Amino acid sequence: MAMECSFIMVIFILMAAVFFRKKRKIWALATLPLTLVPFMEVLFDFVIPDLLSIPVGPFVRMIALLVAVIVSCVWIGCVSMSMKSRKRRVTYIGITNVFNLALAIILIYYILIEIGYWA
Repeated sequence: MAMECSFIMVIFILMAAVFFRKKRKIWALATLPLTLVPFMEVLFDFVIPDLLSIPVGPFVRMIALLVAVIVSCVWIGCVSMSMKSRKRRVTYIGITNVFNLALAIILIYYILIEIGYWA
């Protein structure tokens, strides 16, 4: 899943770059928290075990994903304070948190299948 998550990261980084270019700083900063969960998956599934040759257990990967979700939720809450419209803020918080949580659940499910816990 590291390859898929790297593509997700690239898409969100490109979106943030477009927002920065269009002078939409708030929306660019609001896009960046969505890269944290896929980044942790790439880091703990590909970079650390394959490139650095450090073994990472499935429990560590799952904890890293949960920590990434928590940090991302806090980051999303902080970014949303700069939005003027309450309706826009609530929509942003809801959609981004659902995305992060759904992605983390999918990745944890994949990890459990990988270790043979779920058949």
